[in-house]
Amino acid sequence: MMKIYKLLFVLAALFMGCQLFGQTHVIITAGQSNTDGRVSTRDLPDYIKALSTDPVSFKTGAYKYCKIDQNREDGEFVPFYPKGRITPGLWAYDAVTYYKLGHALKQDFYVIKYAVGGTSIQYSKHIPPKGKGRYWSADPDFLKNTSSYETGGHSLLLSFTDAIDASIDKTLSKLKGGYQIDAFLWHQGESDGAHASQYYDNLKAVIAYVRKHLSEKTGKDYSRLPFIFGSIPTTNRDYSPIVELAMKRIAEEDPNAYLIDMSKGQLQRDHLHFTAASAEYLGTRMYGILAKIMHLNMEGFRVARYLNDKQAAISFTFDDGLAEQATLVAPHFNRLGFKATFFVNGRSISDSAANDGKPRMSWGQLRSMSKEGHEIASHGWQHRNFGKFPLAEIKTDIDKNDSAIYTELGVKPLTFAYANNTKVADGMVEVYKHHIASRLLQISLGSKWTAADLENRLEKLLTTDGWEVTMTHGITYGYDHFKDPDILWNYLKRIKSLEDKIWVGTFYDVAAYTKERKLVTFDIAPIGRGFVISPTLHLDMSLYTEPLTGLVDQKGIKKITVTQNGKRLKTVEKDGKYQFNFDPFGGKITVKTN
Repeated sequence: MMKIYKLLFVLAALFMGCQLFGQTHVIITAGQSNTDGRVSTRDLPDYIKALSTDPVSFKTGAYKYCKIDQNREDGEFVPFYPKGRITPGLWAYDAVTYYKLGHALKQDFYVIKYAVGGTSIQYSKHIPPKGKGRYWSADPDFLKNTSSYETGGHSLLLSFTDAIDASIDKTLSKLKGGYQIDAFLWHQGESDGAHASQYYDNLKAVIAYVRKHLSEKTGKDYSRLPFIFGSIPTTNRDYSPIVELAMKRIAEEDPNAYLIDMSKGQLQRDHLHFTAASAEYLGTRMYGILAKIMHLNMEGFRVARYLNDKQAAISFTFDDGLAEQATLVAPHFNRLGFKATFFVNGRSISDSAANDGKPRMSWGQLRSMSKEGHEIASHGWQHRNFGKFPLAEIKTDIDKNDSAIYTELGVKPLTFAYANNTKVADGMVEVYKHHIASRLLQISLGSKWTAADLENRLEKLLTTDGWEVTMTHGITYGYDHFKDPDILWNYLKRIKSLEDKIWVGTFYDVAAYTKERKLVTFDIAPIGRGFVISPTLHLDMSLYTEPLTGLVDQKGIKKITVTQNGKRLKTVEKDGKYQFNFDPFGGKITVKTN
């Protein structure tokens, strides 16, 4: 009998070991003062105050599961409780994120945080910098000529990566079961207003540097590490629309960047730092995205990368409104069941004298195409190159074309393509005031492509699970027209043969789906045989109208029934998963399984 007890004890220990020594979750967090913390702990949410050992000022306490290395050099972790880098009694949005994450995980996780108030990415014009400046810059020349702030240099990025390295070497590498860095949280940008035009390149470089550093340090691929960040309230005294534009561009271009809109965030009297309500809001939103990324308490549910769980997506876009786009392209797409996007210039449609000798579509043709489901979008009224005209003329060009399209078609254009693909920040700010997305990256599909080239491109697309946006002008005439139009027609036929893998959607459809998928969050509650999904999406439902595809991947399911607000949704079983399309604004979704 004693031998049996010993055997059971060993088996139990092995089982517990498997449970206890799985990969440990790690979050990295960085930024400036709103990340360091400027909200008084007296204004902490009640659920965090309950963890405090100081019932008056709530300056001390400890979270049960969160361990943090905050602006340290030694790689040591301590139990987390909200505090500023220097000053106790302050908290930031991440305090809420870590609380909710611990509540969901119910096991230890680790945070490496480095935040310093009043800091920019862009460094001063001198290399090495003069004075006491501290910068997040990833510029190679800057980094080569300085060192971390702790060693007397000017680089906060090196301070951050040194802290990461010390934490890995001292603590994380010794955890049984290993560790996994799940996401990079960030809030910064207020101090970069003077260098706003450089912020897009600068922040992209910081993200790329950290991902590359983690990959090289750990031997794991962190090239797709989720980057979750918040924008800056428009009432912030240091708000810059160009900085906000840079954030939006990065979120559109990087499939693993998640931007939380804080433009309406409330600020303290200094018009710089979040109030308690705004800090809690940002922290909650960050947790919601984390929970989705980490598949926490999701009951096997997730949102497909693309509509109907397609592997990749293509949006075919056609510029300048050439007549054969209506007579050749649209009918061909209709026969295949595909929809395309046509970026048009209203003046050349309205005035034949402005068509440069190239026949254009009529408003009547565009109206018919719109009714067939094609997207008619804006390319500016007169094809104004943003780099060659003053902002006032660019603004007029945008507004006039939007008005003409709406007047003629009854549909507001929600996406935009830049004339000559020239992107100038001030003009782009005007574009984003009235459009949900603009064509930032594209493949020119025309005279230079062969059938073999396109086949290779297609294979690469399926390998990367990406979204490709093509740009075409002429088919048989006009700029960069095909040497043989059959190259395009045969390419479309080839894609049709792969429609179980590739979603051919308009530019709006895929852009809207992608943003909705990134930002939607869920509360999921088990109910008997099944669960209830409560989606939350902080976007304008009048502008974002794409359904999302939900996937349920649970073993042992023989049948599934899905309803949203009492309406039964169609379900499809594919590759062992059940999928259904739902309205992210449409209320609770009940999933019943058998």
